[in-house]
Amino acid sequence: MTTKDYLRQLSRKDARIEAMRERQRRYRELAQGSAARLRNVPGGGQRQVSSVEEYALRIVDLEREMDRRIDEYAALTLKIETAIDRIEDGRLRDLLRWRYMNEWGWEKIAQALGYERRQAFRLHGKALEAFERANAEGGAGESRPA
Repeated sequence: MTTKDYLRQLSRKDARIEAMRERQRRYRELAQGSAARLRNVPGGGQRQVSSVEEYALRIVDLEREMDRRIDEYAALTLKIETAIDRIEDGRLRDLLRWRYMNEWGWEKIAQALGYERRQAFRLHGKALEAFERANAEGGAGESRPA
């Protein structure tokens, strides 16, 4: 895994959590417009099962999974923050935080740094190298990109 891939994990995890939130909203919408219907239930037989009940169960399961994913996201955020903190140059630390933790675009990063966009790109390359150096010397433990 490259350093960029390692740092981009936050964005991917955040996108998965947001997709789950959208699914949760959709289940709630469906539940509000549902009525009771006769359904087969596990163990045989039939009983009146509300679609609202079915969606409520789906929402509960989804919320448990979201909680698990949010915990993973928080743990990874802490690991990456700790790894970024090992970089000596504050500009490089800021750039990596803004790009990978705050998901800022290059224009905003360049403006915050007081540089042209091209210079921000160059500085990004230096920041990635500094990240690798700072975390390759055994200080990062599990935080080190593979």
